[in-house]
Amino acid sequence: MVAQPMPSRWVRSLRPAGIVLVIVGGLALGLMALASMVTLMSDPATPWVGFVPGQGGTPTVVVGPAGAAGVTSIVVEAPDAEHTVVWAIDRVPGSSWDGSVALGTVPQGFVPTTERRGATIPRGSTLLVTNGCYGSYVSVPHGTLKRGVVTTDDQQVTLEEFAADEVGFTPCGPTDLSTPVRIAGAGLAILVVGLVALVAGTVRRTGNVRLG
Repeated sequence: MVAQPMPSRWVRSLRPAGIVLVIVGGLALGLMALASMVTLMSDPATPWVGFVPGQGGTPTVVVGPAGAAGVTSIVVEAPDAEHTVVWAIDRVPGSSWDGSVALGTVPQGFVPTTERRGATIPRGSTLLVTNGCYGSYVSVPHGTLKRGVVTTDDQQVTLEEFAADEVGFTPCGPTDLSTPVRIAGAGLAILVVGLVALVAGTVRRTGNVRLG
C-alpha cells in the first residue's frame, strides 16, 4: 500500500474557502432579489401638488420643493370622456424652476407642447405633474382659492407645511435598480468563484487519498 502525498495547505483551504464564498454570494443574490422585488412592488413616491391664488386670482400650480427639481412635464386634461389635453408644457433639460406656474402660462425654462385652448382652463380639469415615469394628479379647483394656504384635492394646508414636505419623485426604473443590480452582479461573481474553489478543493482532495 502506497501513501499518496498529503495535499498542500492551499489545497486543503480551497474547500472551506469555497463554502464561505458560496454562502456569501448566495446571500447577496437572495437579498438583492428580495430588495428588487420590494422596489418593483412598492408604490412610487410622488410629490405634493396643489394650487394657490396667483395674480388676479388665476389658479397657480405649486409643487413641493423636493419634487420640483424632477418635473419634466405639466399637462391638463379636460373633464370630458376623451380627456382632451387643453394645455401642456415641457421642461427644458437642465433648466431651473421654482415649482410654481400659473395655469395656461409658460414659465421660463419650459416650452409649450399644447397651447391653452380657450380663455381659461376649465375648472374640474385634471392636472398631471410628471417626471416622465411617475406623476402627481390634482383637480383644478372650483370657486375662489384662499390666500395663505395650498389647496389640494382633499385638504388645505399652510404654505409652511407644504414647503416642508420632503417627498420627491421616485427616479425612473433603471436608476431605481442600479445599485441592487451591481450588488447582485458582485454576489454572482463571488458565488461562481466559490463554486470553482469548492470543486477544485474536492477534486484535489479526492486525488490525494490513499490508494490500496
